This record gives sequence, structure tokens and C-alpha cells, in this order.
Amino acid sequence: MIVRTTVLACALLLSQRAGEPASAAKTLLSHDFSTSPQGWLIAGDTSDVAADFKPAGGNPGGYISHVDEALGETWYFRAPATVLAELAAAQHGALSFDLKQSSTDAGFPDDDVVIVGAAGRLSYRFDRAPGTAWTSFSVPLSASAGWRWNWNQVPTEEQMRQVLAAPTRLDIRGEFRTGDDTGGLDNFQLTSGNRTR
Repeated sequence: MIVRTTVLACALLLSQRAGEPASAAKTLLSHDFSTSPQGWLIAGDTSDVAADFKPAGGNPGGYISHVDEALGETWYFRAPATVLAELAAAQHGALSFDLKQSSTDAGFPDDDVVIVGAAGRLSYRFDRAPGTAWTSFSVPLSASAGWRWNWNQVPTEEQMRQVLAAPTRLDIRGEFRTGDDTGGLDNFQLTSGNRTR
């Protein structure tokens, strides 16, 4: 029994030293919208406006929301400057959040996450839309994750680095169907990651 315990302990120690995977990542920033919209805006409808803060109904607690004006283009939740300031440190880490929408009929494809900077435009599309209940999404901030650079090119890690180093906006899609709709965002988080050695 003592030998088995010692072997398991040694194996765990070696695996931690060799990979240092999950424990090496750290949360750079998180917005749970418990008391306010935390600077997030709504963009792409008729004009940029502050997101609506809902003190209850989130996942859990509060969340931010928007009711489509049904007059503009696809609307997005737009991140504040505090988020943009952390994007460079998040390369090789991940971006995650929870979304919900009021209805799932009459959907249409569009970019789900958009990061724009002086060096170009990064976009990402998930293979599913959020449901009417909270749906969690996460994407690595790495070129190999399926991002597109300037709409249709596969980015290099250097192109990713350049965009994330000087971003001017980060948008998360809030509208997924034709016609009027309501969307919600909760639990936004940026985590750091290890560069490949």
C-alpha cells in the first residue's frame, strides 16, 4: 500500500513538472456583471449604446442584454478598453463566455467573435448557436484554433500576435436570427496560456 501510494505521488509530480498545463494558465480578467455592465456596449444596431444590465437571470446573478432594434446589421456585445488591454497577454490562452437568445428560429451565419486592430481583423465562428438557456463558449487565442485573418485567410501566430498587441475592438455576437430578438451575455473571461517551447 505504501509502495503504491509512493508510485502514484511520484507519477503525479512528474506529470506536473513535464507539462505544467492547466495550472500554468491564469485568469487575466473576468466580468460576471454582478452589479453593472462593466463598460460593455452594444454595436452594429442603429448606434452604439450601453448594454442593458439585468441584476438577475444570469448564470448566475446578473448579466447584460440587448433588445434588437431590427433596423441595423448584426449586433454585437462590444468589450471595454479594460478587456482590450489584456488581449496581448491572452495569446495562447482562451476567451470564454456564456450566451443566450430569445428564440432559435430563422438563424443565419456570421462571425461570432471579432477582434480588430491596426494589423488586421481576426474572426471566429462556432459550430453552434446559443440556445434559449445559457450556453457556454470558449475559443483558444491561437492561430491553429480556426481563426480567420482579414475575413478568409488562416492567420500565422505572428499575425495573431500583432492584432492582439494593439486591438481597437473586440466584439461578441449577440444576434443570431432574422427579425427582432433579445440576447444575453454573462461570465466573460480571458485566461493566459503557455507559448509552445
